[in-house]
Amino acid sequence: MERDEVRKRLQTALEKLVRDDAYLLANNLGERCIAARLAMYLQREFPEHAVDAEYNRAGDIPKRLGLPQDCANYRNEHGESLVVPDVIVHRRGPEGPNILVLEVKKTSNPAPRDCDRARIHAFRAQYGYEFAALIECETRLGREPAAGVAEWLG
Repeated sequence: MERDEVRKRLQTALEKLVRDDAYLLANNLGERCIAARLAMYLQREFPEHAVDAEYNRAGDIPKRLGLPQDCANYRNEHGESLVVPDVIVHRRGPEGPNILVLEVKKTSNPAPRDCDRARIHAFRAQYGYEFAALIECETRLGREPAAGVAEWLG
């Protein structure tokens, strides 16, 4: 899939998120909630693919990335570090293709973005995603709700 087409579809989904779900942004709801709504809008833009939130498998095994332990965003019941992307556009199964992986962050989240950037780079390198983006959502009190691409890869 061409870069410009993927970016256009992502931008359309982000615009729908802001237009139809500004309440979530204005009231600083959780990143998972915002990511799930974005996934819903992306599914409309990518009807020929699966769009999943927090999809944590590569085939039948949990996804792991070659990142420092502090960049894992999930631990299993055994305490092992795993990586769960916020939203992906793909075809399920080992054949793929893996089109787009997203990390979603709220501006009200003070955590540095270094690990998020490292994750999107690693998902491209290790799982063959054609494109990756860090999405930033304006959720600070008194600010106009917004969502946009803070970093694009591919």
